[in-house]
Amino acid sequence: MRFSHRCISFAALAFFVAGFSMPVVAQQKSFLKNSEGSIGMFAEFTPTVSGNGITLKASKAAGAQAAFRHSYHWWLGFEGSYNYTRFTEYYSSRPFPIQHNVHELAADYLVTTPTSLFGFKPYAMVGASAVVFSPSLNGGQNVAWQGRPGMNFGVGFEHPLLTPYFGVKIGYRGVYYKAPDFNVTTLKTGAWRLTSEPLAGVYFHF
Repeated sequence: MRFSHRCISFAALAFFVAGFSMPVVAQQKSFLKNSEGSIGMFAEFTPTVSGNGITLKASKAAGAQAAFRHSYHWWLGFEGSYNYTRFTEYYSSRPFPIQHNVHELAADYLVTTPTSLFGFKPYAMVGASAVVFSPSLNGGQNVAWQGRPGMNFGVGFEHPLLTPYFGVKIGYRGVYYKAPDFNVTTLKTGAWRLTSEPLAGVYFHF
């Protein structure tokens, strides 16, 4: 069951990204032209929220990202990314915390500017996410996995290193979603929260 739901979420994201890419396929012979791939690491900071008499606090953590970008105009394109981290939720209504893996599939519209005099290329993005909370084997307290839709946004810049085909990427991502309750009544805060993810990585331009 868990696998099938993840497949459905992935398929939905694939159709979403495909909607972005259709103009590209129609206008260009090579899809990889004006494209780039990137990998990076990020820190994760999630604020404490409350609701229904329950307070929920999340631990800080680190995570990893793999992303693909394509620009079909000099200033407009899209990005698809997979983001992974693991952190722990502390519910005031439960004596033991819940540790889980977080898998996020994101699709974003991407806006960029021309490279500046010093080689910095700013960007901004906004889009939608599928956020999946998968409790860990030993620290998950036997609760079920849960998926949440989310909205994500980000800003940052890229800078080439020695060659225009390779460089560094530094930025900030925000993911806004409803706090998980794992379908357990005593864990339902009903609150929404914004997870912040400052990130750094490297990109490869095709």
